[in-house]
Amino acid sequence: MSTRHLFVGPRSFSATDNTIFHGRADETVALSRLWRRHRVVILHGPPGVGKTSLLQAGVLDEFGAARDADVPPAGDLACPAGFPLALWPGLDPFVLALLTSWFPSEDLSRVAGASVHGLIRRHLRTDRFGAPLPVFAAVDRADLLFQAPGEQPPAERGRRFAAELAAAVAAHPGLHLLLAVRTRHRDELAALLVKAGVPDRLMADFPLRPLTSDGARRAVAGPVSAGRHPLAASAEALIDDLRAGAPGVSPALLQIVCDRLWRELPAGDGRINELNATVDQILTEHYRQAVARVAADHNIGQSLLLRWLRQTFGDDATEASAATGGTPITARTPAVTRMLASTRSPAPTRAPAAVPSGAVLRALEDVHLLHVGDPVRLSHPRLQPIIARLEVGAPPLATTEHADLAAAEAANTTGELELAEHHAMTLLRHAGDTRIRASAECLLGTVAWKRGDDAEAIAHYEAATRSFGALGDSAHVGVLLAAVGRLKIGDGTPDAVNHLRAALTQLPGDLHIKIALALAFWYAGRAQAAIAILDDALARDGGTPEALRLRGELLADLDRPESALRDLDRVDYSDRPSSRAAWMLAVHTSATSRTANDGDLEIVADAGDSGPVLLRVARTLRLEGDADAAAGLAERAVKARRPPLPPHLHKEASRLMAR
Repeated sequence: MSTRHLFVGPRSFSATDNTIFHGRADETVALSRLWRRHRVVILHGPPGVGKTSLLQAGVLDEFGAARDADVPPAGDLACPAGFPLALWPGLDPFVLALLTSWFPSEDLSRVAGASVHGLIRRHLRTDRFGAPLPVFAAVDRADLLFQAPGEQPPAERGRRFAAELAAAVAAHPGLHLLLAVRTRHRDELAALLVKAGVPDRLMADFPLRPLTSDGARRAVAGPVSAGRHPLAASAEALIDDLRAGAPGVSPALLQIVCDRLWRELPAGDGRINELNATVDQILTEHYRQAVARVAADHNIGQSLLLRWLRQTFGDDATEASAATGGTPITARTPAVTRMLASTRSPAPTRAPAAVPSGAVLRALEDVHLLHVGDPVRLSHPRLQPIIARLEVGAPPLATTEHADLAAAEAANTTGELELAEHHAMTLLRHAGDTRIRASAECLLGTVAWKRGDDAEAIAHYEAATRSFGALGDSAHVGVLLAAVGRLKIGDGTPDAVNHLRAALTQLPGDLHIKIALALAFWYAGRAQAAIAILDDALARDGGTPEALRLRGELLADLDRPESALRDLDRVDYSDRPSSRAAWMLAVHTSATSRTANDGDLEIVADAGDSGPVLLRVARTLRLEGDADAAAGLAERAVKARRPPLPPHLHKEASRLMAR
């Protein structure tokens, strides 16, 4: 039995595992060469095939050893839990997450709101002749772009992210991107990038497949070559067993089995006795615990989940598979098709073989049991006999605090707020690391904010402020104070201004806190103070989109249309109803010959519960002569709460309601 870890088990290889990463030498070389030749490469494959491992321990390790390129850490799209997103309601969370993972040494206040090409330009290094080094930047888990729920299609949700990447590719000839994604999202990702402006001719594909028999042998023999262990003598038989007649070996299953065998078998030159039964036992125990973990995380009964798995992929399905020539065990039903889009677990039910929700199916995919799609199927034929052995009663698969935090971040990113809350609450109860507990508290604040519960969000953010303060982390204290201040804007007290001023003592000069302070002054009826703060912010950094947007909106409300249009014309506000409404109001009140599009007016009118947006649309409609519609929207504006109408604008709303 060994306490050293030469195999990684169910997790992916990380950058620090490069010395035990074997079996992908050919793929590492081929992908590295392809990446050097093309500006954008899409690495794709099914879950569990090893995309993250190849990226982290293979390709990036090889590039990192070279001196002729700049290689940032692998980028991730799950926004860190310690970021109070309520402070930056207009920022794209995918861009924010990517930049913080590419540039971990940057201050949070400098990353928030920065552009991809701007930060790359700031960090560009040169060779000894002064020429810029090429930049090879990777993006892992691009699937998160397509899992976020909502009414918007994926192409719209990822539009700003793709636009940022396209602008960076255009601005930096030496930038090479590599994006890892599951195969079922490959076409969506490529279409998103092309639509954003990345020329198709700059792009290339790299499909990753399961390990070949030779690659699997190297993956087993490589780590144990320096010592005596039964794995070395039994490698060939183990590979035959795990291949189970399929074209290749699943890297995930191989690591799960080898990790257990390495840790539990004593050193020696002998072979493993009863190998097939031993592998069955390892996989059965692992997947009993994995299914228990999924059931616990999603608040459903193990028995319900196991019943569906056995009836769908167990003995009954085996007979159907044999009748069709041994095709992969699959589940394709109307219910599966409907549920794939669902993000919430169903309430417990006694109905037999109830189809799990889309969130549960994806969780089973993440533990390498299923491949989700239409049809849903087992991730590998070797797992079919294991399904019948799964029983209720196993404890949930053990995880680390860091893994739980990463799961909470991913769930928050994909909009699975109940799951994110579950992981964060678990960390608050059991985590020993103060920073992880503080981050979990902050994430709970963000979850509450997304649900519209500002009071609960403030309570969690304040608790996180105290925890980060105990750690002496002034950066997080500053942004959390600012987030609380922003949430208090419009509550009729001076708390918003006080919190934002306190935040500036922690992060002097932070532009986003200044923008929030300007908004607080605006709500307090101090219009000129608000404009002055924004003028100062833009004098220091004239290209800050959020400052330009807010100043343009306020100038439109103040009936200074020409100045408003100058600001708004400098930014992309197509997905910001508040700015679109301000632009339309400015067009209608200006002396210019520009005209607004009626279709845009209809889109802006769908303003939700935003008082400022509703009032701007109401004013525009009144100028067009539709007094009745204007009065109705003005009444809605007065009652709106997210955000409320500033008190000094109620007089204008009353005028419109009077017709």
